[in-house]
Amino acid sequence: MAEEVRALIARTKGVSVKSIAEDLDIRRATLSSRVNGPAAFSPSLLSAVAARLGTTASDLVARAERALGLAAAS
Repeated sequence: MAEEVRALIARTKGVSVKSIAEDLDIRRATLSSRVNGPAAFSPSLLSAVAARLGTTASDLVARAERALGLAAAS
């Protein structure tokens, strides 16, 4: 999951871990520990970060599943 969030942050112009943390009123170190490991995202934090990145938590989960080859074949 963290890899998908990291990749989306990198692709989103004008967005950084720092800017997202500021927007969500959390410490940069807290978000960084989720984005870079070892801590996991809570569902509520994942939803908030996804919204800030213009997507949904469900979309990020689906991307992570596809990256791991876990998604059902279409």
